[in-house]
Amino acid sequence: MSAFTYTPYAWLDDFRRDFNRFVNAGAEQQSWSPAVDLAEDEGGYFITVDLPGVNPDDVEITTHSQQLTVKGKRDWDDGERTSLSKERWRGDFVRRFTLPKIADVDRIEAKYNNGVLAIHLPKSKDAEPRRIAINVH
Repeated sequence: MSAFTYTPYAWLDDFRRDFNRFVNAGAEQQSWSPAVDLAEDEGGYFITVDLPGVNPDDVEITTHSQQLTVKGKRDWDDGERTSLSKERWRGDFVRRFTLPKIADVDRIEAKYNNGVLAIHLPKSKDAEPRRIAINVH
């Protein structure tokens, strides 16, 4: 007697694997969008960007016309291995943020630690409330 198990839909597993391989072919060359958190306190704004596997030398931060742009790329070499499935994005990314007019773009700071990019945008001194004197005639 044979220990054969009848599985009438086993072909479906092969189909799913081959379909996923077809659909994901070249996906690693498409652009992706890293996760971002935005926060604010009395002193400024904070942008935190998750960039695991990204070399900080491959990241560029620029400002122009009240817009902050973070762009770069994530890439790695699979070597001689044949990929069976790819779920991690690779390739170029771009994130753009409209800056509040009270952000002091001349004092922006960026730090990169353990795959997390932290950008601090201080508020300008003009953003602080000031009392206006009333002239009495």
